[in-house]
Amino acid sequence: MNNMAKLGQEFGQYVIQLTSELLVKTGQPKSLSEMERNIRPMLLKLGQFLLSAWLALQENVYPAETSPCPDCGGLASYQFKRSAMLLTLLGQVEYSRAYYLCAACQQGHCPLDRKLGLRPGQISAELESLTGMTGAQLPFGQSGQLFEALTLVSVSDHTVAKASQAIGGEVHSQETEWIAQSQNATWLQEQQRLAQRPHRLYGALDAAKVHIRAEKEHPWRDLKVGAWFTTTVEPPLNPDDDWEIHATDIRYYCDICEASQFGQLLWATGCQRQAQLAHELIFLGDGAEWIWKLVQEHYPEAVQIVDWFHATEYIAPVATAALATEAQQQAWIKQVRTDLWDGDLDAVIAAFERFTDHHRATEAATKAVTYFTNNRQRMDYPTYRAKGYQIGSGTIESGCKQIVGQRLKVAGAIWDLDNCIKTAKARAALLSGQWSIISARREHLALPLAV
Repeated sequence: MNNMAKLGQEFGQYVIQLTSELLVKTGQPKSLSEMERNIRPMLLKLGQFLLSAWLALQENVYPAETSPCPDCGGLASYQFKRSAMLLTLLGQVEYSRAYYLCAACQQGHCPLDRKLGLRPGQISAELESLTGMTGAQLPFGQSGQLFEALTLVSVSDHTVAKASQAIGGEVHSQETEWIAQSQNATWLQEQQRLAQRPHRLYGALDAAKVHIRAEKEHPWRDLKVGAWFTTTVEPPLNPDDDWEIHATDIRYYCDICEASQFGQLLWATGCQRQAQLAHELIFLGDGAEWIWKLVQEHYPEAVQIVDWFHATEYIAPVATAALATEAQQQAWIKQVRTDLWDGDLDAVIAAFERFTDHHRATEAATKAVTYFTNNRQRMDYPTYRAKGYQIGSGTIESGCKQIVGQRLKVAGAIWDLDNCIKTAKARAALLSGQWSIISARREHLALPLAV
């Protein structure tokens, strides 16, 4: 009888055994839900049986006498079969494989572990990916509870956190590779020769604050967030129309670092999207100086647009402080918004300058004059609309909300800096549809041999 036939026979016998035990234990079911709840543990046991047997089939009955040493390149000699335990998506699985020892460097290895990316004594790559995904979505404690409820596999809060941050660490490794590529003239020239130039690509930058432990003087740090995306949706005809952007192919990236360091990430991620080769490159931002400085440094030919909604936020505070009645306030706000929409920045700035000496509106009006004066070259909204450019930064606002607001700013969360960054990067990868790609990079890690 060959191995497959033997495995099929053993599996059939195991199914009969588990089914008999199930029927004796449960008796007459009271509902379909009860039946489902009782069958799920049985399916998990069957999965463990199959996985363990399948792993056994990967080993030769008679192991080779020698195996190349992965540490020094010499020949390691076969010693014995060594058992190990894995925590997998199907629960704990025990398996046995050939163990070799190198006489030259005294390092041992198991070829099967390296071949399949097995992690003896640790969680499997698939379990890491899925628990990490739940940890990127929810607080770690809630993630562990939800994961166990869905899979029947129990994982600790620490395991979920470690898995999420491992994925975030892998994102960082990938970004480090991208930064090195983006600074390599040969790679850039080859990309310019082979890449298909994007017709119109959008970039956007913003930041949101997160609470960092051990930062006594400045406990709230800026998590800088960037996005690359495309859209074919036309801008609205008037500011009161629907502003849904319908961005597609969104890629988020983020970090807590100085602006100059984030600029390297801006350039590197852009090179992955051929931003430097785009026929039209449009950047959206809220007017923060660090944003436009980085854009000007790395993409000086890009169109720079201040988000319409951030610009209009300066209008109402002046009206409220300077004008007595609501009717006057609303009329003034409408006129300034109209002038801004039409691109008449002289009229907009003049409207604010009227109140720079007003006893109640001076601060808000002066602030507005400075803002619109400094950013007027980024507020040519009629021209942008005529060309079909988006003038709202909703995509990056959504990114900040989903990464920081919904995940990092959960109730009571105070983060270690490194863990915060890694969790944020994991969340960004998930939102960007890159989770499977990042997880695949970790499938064949060379991990220390379990004792």
